[in-house]
Amino acid sequence: MDMSHLLSPEAFAEFSQARRRSHGTDHEVYDDLLAAVRAKYRAEHISGDRFKAAARRSRKLEKHAKTLVKAAKAQYEAIQALQIALTDHTALVAVLPEQRKTKALARAQRNAAIGEFASKSLHKSAELLTKKDGEDAGAGGSVPGSLYDLDKKRGAA
Repeated sequence: MDMSHLLSPEAFAEFSQARRRSHGTDHEVYDDLLAAVRAKYRAEHISGDRFKAAARRSRKLEKHAKTLVKAAKAQYEAIQALQIALTDHTALVAVLPEQRKTKALARAQRNAAIGEFASKSLHKSAELLTKKDGEDAGAGGSVPGSLYDLDKKRGAA
């Protein structure tokens, strides 16, 4: 059975309204059936019955009628939940491209900020490593230009 024509919101709304009307009347019919089963079979008295024997026999039938009532209610609620989910899905699909663009822009800005920070850090490190011995004398010593210079400085001390 091809149900693809129901995938538009308007067509599905009409379909779900028809199904809910149907399941709503099913529920009422099954409730009436349950009431009729209770009335008839609980009043049925067979000679030799003990106290509440008819009610016990009737409950075996009522159990199945109650199942019908619950199933009709469940169908009604399920079609309603499906319609709500379809509405939510349609709204989500409408805003998803804009959300993705916003996230991509935020990600690009964050990555650019990280790149700038890394660049500043590297430049500072490079400046400190390339300073000459006499430039930083006021700070209590010089910063070595390389590991070789650092090793020479240790050996001299």
